[in-house]
Amino acid sequence: MVDTLIREPACLEACCTGQFGASTPHAGITFAARTRLRLINMRGNPAQTQFLDSARTALGCALPLTANTSCAAADAEVFWLGPDEWLIAGSQNASISETLPIGSASLTDVSHGRAAWRIAGPRVYDLLAKGCSLDLHSSAFSPGGCAQTSIAHVGVLLYLRGDGSFDLYCARSYAQHLWHWLTEAAAEYGYEVTASID
Repeated sequence: MVDTLIREPACLEACCTGQFGASTPHAGITFAARTRLRLINMRGNPAQTQFLDSARTALGCALPLTANTSCAAADAEVFWLGPDEWLIAGSQNASISETLPIGSASLTDVSHGRAAWRIAGPRVYDLLAKGCSLDLHSSAFSPGGCAQTSIAHVGVLLYLRGDGSFDLYCARSYAQHLWHWLTEAAAEYGYEVTASID
C-alpha cells in the first residue's frame, strides 16, 4: 500500500539547518533528520524454514538471528530486535511494505510512530557516552551492530553504520525531548544540522 499521508517532521527544530554551539572551525557533531523513512515491524518464528526462506527471498538478505546484529537488504536495513522480532528500515521509495510476501509473518507499518536521526562527526562517541550506557568501543560494537538502549531516559534503537555514523530511532512522542538533550550535549563540541535525508 502506498503511504499517502503527509508526515510532518517529529521535531521541527531538527530541520533548522546551520551551525550551533561552540564556535569551532569544524563541527564536532553533525545531525541529519531522517524524515522520509518507511519502517516495518516484523514478527515471525525463526524456527520455521518457510518463514526464513521467504524472508530471505523478499528482502534479499538472510534475517539476522543473533542479538544486536543487522543485515543489508536490497534497499533497506533489517535490525534484530528480539528472538522473533525485526525492524525493516528504508526510504519511502524502498520496496518494503506490510504486503511483503513473507510466509507466517506479522508485518506492521510503524513509520508514523518513529523519529530518526543520522549522527556523525569526530566527537560522536563523546556525545553518546554522555547519555548511553552501552560499550560502543570497536571491540564491543562494530559496524552493522544495533542495540536497543536508552539515551537521556528515552528508549532508542542505535545502529552503527559502515562509515562510522550512527542512526538513532526513537518513539515519535519523545523526539522533541531527545533532540533537546542531544543538542545540549553536543553544544560544547560545536554541531551542524544538515538537510534531512532519506
